[in-house]
Amino acid sequence: MPPFLNHDTFVNILFSRVERATVTRALVIVNALVFVFLAAVSMSPMQIPADLLIRVGGNFAPLIQKGEEWRLFTALFLHGGLLHVGLNMFALHQAGQVVERLFGRWGFAVIYIVAGLLGNLASLWWKPGPVSVGASGAIFGVYGALLSYLLLQRGSVPSEIFREMRSGTLGFIGYSLFAGFTIPGIDNAAHLGGLVGGLVLGAAFAEPIIAPRPVRWLAPRALAGLLAAALLGAGLWQTAPQVVRKFEIDSAYQQTVQRFALEEQELVREQAALMEALRLRRVTEAAALDKLEHDFIPRWDRAITQLSWRQAPGGQEWQRDELVHYATTRRDALKALAQAFETRQTVWIERSRVLQVQAENILLQMRLRKSMETARP
Repeated sequence: MPPFLNHDTFVNILFSRVERATVTRALVIVNALVFVFLAAVSMSPMQIPADLLIRVGGNFAPLIQKGEEWRLFTALFLHGGLLHVGLNMFALHQAGQVVERLFGRWGFAVIYIVAGLLGNLASLWWKPGPVSVGASGAIFGVYGALLSYLLLQRGSVPSEIFREMRSGTLGFIGYSLFAGFTIPGIDNAAHLGGLVGGLVLGAAFAEPIIAPRPVRWLAPRALAGLLAAALLGAGLWQTAPQVVRKFEIDSAYQQTVQRFALEEQELVREQAALMEALRLRRVTEAAALDKLEHDFIPRWDRAITQLSWRQAPGGQEWQRDELVHYATTRRDALKALAQAFETRQTVWIERSRVLQVQAENILLQMRLRKSMETARP
């Protein structure tokens, strides 16, 4: 237990350890510069688009589990909006000034990075769906390390400073976790993962304020803390739900649907143009029949095959089946029209008209069901 320290002596020792909190300042500057770049690219500083965050290195489970583990690190320097980066950098600057001096530059850097990685792994383990970004997991680690120091090295901190730091630290942690549980879109898993990492490393690294070195790296306690953090990270990584296959199915299905939508629009437009040209006698019935049999109908067949063989994500099988039904009805309407050209029987023209109306009704029912599902709470 170090001797009693007054306020001035404590502050002097802190600043003699680390005169300028250069790591903290560097982190704030880097995060700010990255955000300015993203805001300039997106032209939307209040809300950076999710697809841009994914492209530049956000914590996105399907890509991480396909071999892009570096995203666990880069996501620490990305933020989703001006308020997000502003609050995070304010909290980092406030706590980092103290924690960097308590644990030294290297100790602070290790706490920040390891806690941030654990936070992102916890996010991957708990909710591996939407992209997750931000330094909040690492910042929670900084506050967790500060809390561990205050609890384990109580005698190193003067009473008035201890009370102020303790209330500020507990207030930040408590309010932030409460907000994370009540406000949608906040990644509380990353907060908790970073907090646990900071608590562990803070307890492992904490040395009396008068110790000659802020961290004794080869001390059993420090090594045990690093090992515990590594084992926790490995456990989160190994037990995280695997979403790569689901992502691949979703992506392939969406691409197929998009291609079908483009082809369907083109076919309907070309069919309307052909019927108009036939009405104006710009093409013969023989030419129209050839176009139907050797162009339009084969293209509908290909679209039906591609949709039928494409696996749909869970809950969207109905959409694929209805699109197949729609495409089949459109194709059958053209077959009936081709029969009308060949046989000159009006019954086939009526059959074609009825099938086209059925196809339009299928699309209308799909839109209604989709709007109802979207509106459902």
